[in-house]
Amino acid sequence: MNRIPAVLTAILFLFASSIFSHAAAESVDLTILHINDFHGNLLPKPGKEGKPATGGMAWIAKMVTEEREKNPEGTLLLSAGDMFQGTPISNLFRGKPVIVTMNRMGFDAMALGNHEFDWGMEAFGDLRKAAAFPFLSANIVDEKGALLPGVKAYVISQRKGLKVAVIGITTPETHYATKPGNLKGYRVIAVEKTLPALIEKVKKEGAGPVVVLSHMGLDEDKEMASRVSGIDLIVGGHSHTEVKTPVVVGATIIVQAGYYGQQLGVMKITADTDTKKITRYSERRILRKVKAGPNDAYDTAVAEIIKKYDDQIRGEFGRVVGETRVDLAKRPFESNLGNLVCDAMRESAGAVAAIQNNGGIRTTIPKGKITLEQAYMLLPFDNNLMTMDLTGAQIVDILEQNAKTEGMLQVSGLKVVYDMAAAEGSRVKELTIGGKPADRSRSYRVTTNDFLAAGGDRFGMFRDGKNAVIGDNVRDAFLDYLKKHSPVYPRTEGRIVVTP
Repeated sequence: MNRIPAVLTAILFLFASSIFSHAAAESVDLTILHINDFHGNLLPKPGKEGKPATGGMAWIAKMVTEEREKNPEGTLLLSAGDMFQGTPISNLFRGKPVIVTMNRMGFDAMALGNHEFDWGMEAFGDLRKAAAFPFLSANIVDEKGALLPGVKAYVISQRKGLKVAVIGITTPETHYATKPGNLKGYRVIAVEKTLPALIEKVKKEGAGPVVVLSHMGLDEDKEMASRVSGIDLIVGGHSHTEVKTPVVVGATIIVQAGYYGQQLGVMKITADTDTKKITRYSERRILRKVKAGPNDAYDTAVAEIIKKYDDQIRGEFGRVVGETRVDLAKRPFESNLGNLVCDAMRESAGAVAAIQNNGGIRTTIPKGKITLEQAYMLLPFDNNLMTMDLTGAQIVDILEQNAKTEGMLQVSGLKVVYDMAAAEGSRVKELTIGGKPADRSRSYRVTTNDFLAAGGDRFGMFRDGKNAVIGDNVRDAFLDYLKKHSPVYPRTEGRIVVTP
């Protein structure tokens, strides 16, 4: 009787095993729906020049339902943070309307953004407790390394037999991109010190693909992908970037869906159940514009939730509070809108000069009547004026920092000339304060907001001010100014001059 040689038997066994393994491996289709930097924009934004409105949570909710129906067992709905602060309907109720609509829509997880802490830890805790989904941040810890109360580093969601890991990451800018002190007792640690161990941990738990839900910004996400291996997909936020084509760094795919709910991210991936890796992914149409025209469908239940809150404020917030004869626009360095806001601050405080950060001016206002709602959307943060004595030398230091931030500050009562070709620390070439050349040794009365006064946006120089006095809310100062001076017609007038 002929016998098959042992070596040939082994080869046939390996070949058969290979065929069996390949046949057993399967591919599953998953859909990752995502938004970021929503900033309370529950209501649609009116279109310009007769164009239909866009955005609005009721319209987003309808799109989410339609996408889920295409892949009911394989869809995740994620938020990359900064969901609450920014509009009257959200701010006046401390984010509750946003949480209620997110619960109704069935969000699976949300990364913590820097603005989640704008109302302090008590308000943050209330939002977290009200959420029917987990808040994620693996890199905000106390001195003992413990996470924020009730916050998770990651979640693992079962989808079509796969355990999809979602890890939350928050920007290290949080300590100076929200009011300093709101995160007292906590620190934001670097991602490369956090992620590798977590990725190893979730993989040991059988998870994959690994999704990092990041509130870091696109450039930082690309850097993270280059430094940390094992990330399959980064769903990002913070930089307000519309990523229309996936960004790929090594083996990591990166997406982000703009801001204010104007786009819904729809990322379709195919994953191998054996390797738990992404084998295919959408390369186009990964952003879907949220249209809110008269013929566009919306979720009636979500619309009813929003209407309940909106009805409570609509009469008051539709009130006209002023008028502008020109479009009020914002931009780096000097803008007519920045000039207007700073003039209002300076007049309210009776100061020689006023300084305001661009990040605190959140929108633009078209020519015409100005409503209270527009004023709240323009200046949504509940910041107060802080007026202090600063020396000419300290003001120069602040303006030198401004040169490094590509024009983050707006001013009133100051005129500065920058030479951007000069070395850092020596770019301020001319400075007048109150119409006279600055005296570096003299003290000047300067007003700013309490965010900057506490060192926000890396302007720690304000903390050296003397005789600080708290004043009106910045928004109230703006409203008072409109009442006295409307119609306004601010212009750029050489307050900030930049030479190449």
